[in-house]
Amino acid sequence: MKNGKFDLKTFLNNIELYLATLCFIVLTVMLTLQVFSRFILHHSWTWMEEFATIMFVWMIYLAISAAVTYRKHLRIDFLLDMMPFKVKKVMLIISNVIFALFNVYISVIMFNVIKLLGASKKIPQQLVYIVIPISLLLTVIRLIQDTIKLAKESEENLGASKPSMDLDACEREWNAKKAAMNEKGGTK
Repeated sequence: MKNGKFDLKTFLNNIELYLATLCFIVLTVMLTLQVFSRFILHHSWTWMEEFATIMFVWMIYLAISAAVTYRKHLRIDFLLDMMPFKVKKVMLIISNVIFALFNVYISVIMFNVIKLLGASKKIPQQLVYIVIPISLLLTVIRLIQDTIKLAKESEENLGASKPSMDLDACEREWNAKKAAMNEKGGTK
């Protein structure tokens, strides 16, 4: 939401993050209910553990795509940091292309595996595993977006991601509050 209004672009840019968060919440509630039921009511539901496993798998694969969106996916920068700007840019783009091709390859394999899955009494297995190729294809879309962004970036911010938590900013804010409290109280 921006200015109290629904923003479709922001929603679509974060859809995987929202879905992964929803899976996490459902997973947490399900496991809490299962523990409560098992230890307090002395009864457990077998389907609940299976469903929690499914939510965990969905959460992980959706989070892969969300991580790529914010450049939080795993990447070894050791060699990259020692390269000149143009080489670094080319290496980042090649890395994205290889990652995208790998995702497409695995998606094709997963679609073939899903076709072979049989029916289940509880939850259709096709429904359980379809999230994997879909998430990998969403990751490919995010990698294409990132590659376009990389092609336009300057040397200062090439391949950079915002930190999840800016510890320097937190420290500055704490020091400012501490200084304000010291001035108010008259102590130094």
